[in-house]
Amino acid sequence: MRLIVPHQADFFVHEFMRVEGQDQRPINSINMSIPWKGVKLVHAVTDAGGSLKDVIVDKVVLKEPTWHDLRYKNGDKRGRRIIPGLGQEVPWPLREPEKFTDNDVDTLRITVDEVTDRPYLLQPPMPTSVVDELRNKYSRFRTRHSPEYIAAKEALLAQTERKKLLGKLVTTPTLELQEKNRQERAATQVLTEEQLAAIGEVMARERATAVQNAAEVSAQS
Repeated sequence: MRLIVPHQADFFVHEFMRVEGQDQRPINSINMSIPWKGVKLVHAVTDAGGSLKDVIVDKVVLKEPTWHDLRYKNGDKRGRRIIPGLGQEVPWPLREPEKFTDNDVDTLRITVDEVTDRPYLLQPPMPTSVVDELRNKYSRFRTRHSPEYIAAKEALLAQTERKKLLGKLVTTPTLELQEKNRQERAATQVLTEEQLAAIGEVMARERATAVQNAAEVSAQS
C-alpha cells in the first residue's frame, strides 16, 4: 500500500510557452502527488551552539496520552509529542476556533427544527428501490409485486390466450378432414339396445364357462 499526499509544486514556464498561452507568469504552480514517506516533520531545534535552526525530525514519541489517563488536564487530549534523545516537546499545530457567520441565505433554526416528514398509512415507509435491496426481488416466495410487473404479466397472459383463439379460428383442409372423421367416430360409438343385449349374453356365457372350469379343476385336485 502506497499513501499519496497532494502537494503543490512550482515550475518554470519557458518564454515560448508564455507567448503561445494566455498565462504570462514565468512561474506557475501545479498540483502533484508525492509518497507519504516523502513527507517529513520540520521543527526548530536549539543546537549545541545555542542557535535555533529548522531540522527534519525522523521520529517522535507520544507521551501522556490523556485518553488513557484522565488525570492530565492540560487541555490537550492528544498527548505530548517528544523528540527521543533530546527530550524536546513538539507542540501541536494551533487550530483557530471555527467562526460561523450568519448570512441571508442561511436556513433559519425554526425551519430546521420543523418536522416536515409526516408518513401516512398509504405511503410506503421507504422507497421501492430500498425494499428490493432488503427483500430478494426475484424470490419465488414473493407475494407483493409492483404494478408495472403485474401489468406486464397480464399482457403476456392476454397475448397467449389470443394466440390460442387464433389457432382455433385458423383451419386447413387437413384439420377439417380430421374434425369430420372425429365426429363420425363419435356418432358410430353409440350402441343400440340389441347390441347391448348381445354383449350382455356373451359376457354371461363366458362367466358361466369360467365358473364351470374352476369347478372341474377343484374336483380333480
